[in-house]
Amino acid sequence: MSKNEFIKRVNKQLWFLDAKEKNALNKYIDSVDQNKSIDTNKPIRFSNEYLKKFIFNHKKKSTSHVFVLLICMVLAYAFLLGLFILGLVASLAIVHTYINPNIDLSVFVMLTVLIVAIIIMIASLYAIKHTTALFTKKLLEYKFNKR
Repeated sequence: MSKNEFIKRVNKQLWFLDAKEKNALNKYIDSVDQNKSIDTNKPIRFSNEYLKKFIFNHKKKSTSHVFVLLICMVLAYAFLLGLFILGLVASLAIVHTYINPNIDLSVFVMLTVLIVAIIIMIASLYAIKHTTALFTKKLLEYKFNKR
């Protein structure tokens, strides 16, 4: 496997890292690559070792920690999915009202509600992505550091 493909697979495997951690990862890959001590045929093993060494620094986690984390995850996803569905239903209702005008609404109000609904949908999808990254990182931290 070439170095570029290896780096692409490692970055895909570690998609949940923030920008500072990704920069540190790239510097680490460059330093290891200069030493020629990198096995480019095993990107998953490299990713797991990097997480153990540099990201999750032996913080012991208990079972109660993961239980609270799972409850928070369910609540966060329920809230964000509710926001997405709210935006979707609001936009569909405005389009339906525009096609079959049963209520007297001005075009300005309908466009405003439609734009706000689309913004809510996009913002909720963006928040779902970041929430997934956060919870993925926390669950992997528990996996690597469980008692």
